[in-house]
Amino acid sequence: MTGMFFPNTCPVCGKVMPVGNIDICRKCISKARYIREPRCKKCGRMLEKEEYVYCDECKIIPHQFEQGVSVFVHTGDIRNSIYDFKYKNRRDYAEFFAMEAKKNLGRYIRKWNVDVVVPVPVYPKKEIKRGYNQAGEFGKRISEIMNIPYDDKLLIRKINTAPQKELSDYMRYVNLKGVFGVDTEKIKKYQRVLIVDDIYTTGATVDACANVLRKAGIGKVYFLCISAGVPGSKDNSND
Repeated sequence: MTGMFFPNTCPVCGKVMPVGNIDICRKCISKARYIREPRCKKCGRMLEKEEYVYCDECKIIPHQFEQGVSVFVHTGDIRNSIYDFKYKNRRDYAEFFAMEAKKNLGRYIRKWNVDVVVPVPVYPKKEIKRGYNQAGEFGKRISEIMNIPYDDKLLIRKINTAPQKELSDYMRYVNLKGVFGVDTEKIKKYQRVLIVDDIYTTGATVDACANVLRKAGIGKVYFLCISAGVPGSKDNSND
């Protein structure tokens, strides 16, 4: 709700916005770093040179997903905004993130022709404590505005794990071994799945989800994230 009692705020800087304005404030528009071409053809992160096809990591890592994209570079005010979205109950930010995803990346989602939007699941006790799953909030809005079915029960998080941001790139993959499972009945309905999450760093989480989905019979797995770290950068705070 917006208005006198529930003022709308800019999802980047938190500034109260004029009544009727549901987007980002003008100052933050100029500061937000959108991921543009050239993109890695696998993970969708920005490349340094136009002639490159894949980032250095995607040349080495045998990813389990088909392709993926993210809206923003995970830095500065966008990084802070996602932190508030994830940990400070700013679930209303999901609307802005989803609309920007559709506006900037909708062509990818339509091209992939996915059957369902599936959020990366949070461990049940952690979700109860937090009150929501930020990937789920983002996924529900993507589902609504792109008119794609949403299923937050297809993927199951079986094990609670240490936060990915505290681990090295290698340990991120080790940390997620055997963590996810699938609903074997639900999965029969789908062949092309779009995984949604908040941040893409190494791809360990998306790969772990894609791996169990493919083993269960899914043909193609794609992903959409709100932001992505710069390849090789230490300025990344999740996965």
